Amino acid sequence: MHLYNKRMFPRIVDIAKVAEVSPSAVSLALNNKTGVSIEVKQKILHIAADMGYKATGTDFLRPFHNTATIKLLKIAKHGRIINEHHNAFITAYMEGIEMRAKKHNFKMEVSFFDRVPVTEIVEAQKGIAADGLIVLGTELDAQELALFSVLSLPIVFIDTCFPMLAHDCVDMDNVDGVFKAINYLYTNGHRNIGMVKSNRETGNFKLRDWGFREAMDFFSLPVLERNIVSVDPGFEQSIIDMGKYLHKTGPKPTAFFCLNDTIAYGCMRALRDHALNIPGDISIIGFDDLPSSGLTEPPLTTIQVATRQIGRVALEKLAERISGSAGDLPENIFISGKLVPRGSVKNLS
Repeated sequence: MHLYNKRMFPRIVDIAKVAEVSPSAVSLALNNKTGVSIEVKQKILHIAADMGYKATGTDFLRPFHNTATIKLLKIAKHGRIINEHHNAFITAYMEGIEMRAKKHNFKMEVSFFDRVPVTEIVEAQKGIAADGLIVLGTELDAQELALFSVLSLPIVFIDTCFPMLAHDCVDMDNVDGVFKAINYLYTNGHRNIGMVKSNRETGNFKLRDWGFREAMDFFSLPVLERNIVSVDPGFEQSIIDMGKYLHKTGPKPTAFFCLNDTIAYGCMRALRDHALNIPGDISIIGFDDLPSSGLTEPPLTTIQVATRQIGRVALEKLAERISGSAGDLPENIFISGKLVPRGSVKNLS
């Protein structure tokens, strides 16, 4: 026998308290969504009916919007990408998320995991007092994202995308950004273009690598493997790795597209160490528009990511999942960035 006061329109939180489950589990059960077991679903539906709940559009959803707690997981698997260089970048994501969380009156919590196995991170989320997760998946691969599927909470991943997985992802439009970079080089007369890539793969890096080859094909430019340089994504090691390439004899491209700004910084340092002028000898273009990119010598031409907008869109998608108003199919949402021209690209034409 449950002890509670019946009400005409019980809130999700009221049902969750009696059922001893999370509000998100109640939302999934009431909206006939996957994510809870049959036994738990039947228990929730029985209690909801007993409390006098009736499906009446969004009447029962609105009060829940005023009580939800969302959690942001900032994960640095190896720290080669999520590090001090990207602090401002990640902060902008968080600002976008927090801006929309305040609009919904959501409570926001942040947990940072530094070099903690993903299996342990997932295990730690079981039974937490949160109604949804936003996961910074920058350094995670597809298999690691799949580990989160055991959780019954609504989840949205940001800064990564693996279309084969059944998760909502909000990411920058990597392919569009790379096209803008190559188009800028092409417009400035560059025809012999190389790429400095990462020897550590991420979802974003894979898409940028593919986008580079597609853009080169669009402009009928050859992709010469001798102009593809693989470096560590960390600043110090990227200088060393780029230096090894520059020691080799043979012709060099007139411009390099670097997979991110940190790699571009290392590339520029290595070029200077080998007495090569930027952009006089070789032009450089990056991706991310980190705060330091406007302070390099010369200032770095790069692709600016709409970080705050990505954070805002991720929170809105999570809010839809929590309320049960989203569709059944997962969504991959890509936000375009813009080119920021500075002094690191020479006009050859």
